[in-house]
Formats: sequence, C-alpha cells, structure tokens
Amino acid sequence: MSTTVKERNTMKGFGPGVVSSDVKSHANDPAVLRQVEKAMETLKRVGLPKQKNK
Repeated sequence: MSTTVKERNTMKGFGPGVVSSDVKSHANDPAVLRQVEKAMETLKRVGLPKQKNK
C-alpha cells in the first residue's frame, strides 16, 4: 500500500483572506465603548509623546 504526501505551498497564517458581508459592527458595543472612554481619559491625563526633531 502506497502513502500519498500532500505538499502545501501556503505557510501557516499567510493563506488567502476570507471576505464576508456578515461582519458584525462593534460601533455600539458597550464593552468597546468602555474601552474607548478609558483610552480617551488616559490620553487626556497623560497626553501623546512629543515628536523628535530630525
């Protein structure tokens, strides 16, 4: 009995993407809104780093 070996050219994680129109929007998700509010408060408190002059 012979053995058949399948060769793959696609590396793990680099395959073709999946396109779907059934993607859920997270615009009004309470968990996402809490994270955005927390991030905004942190940015107001800490601020963004200054850009370095070249």
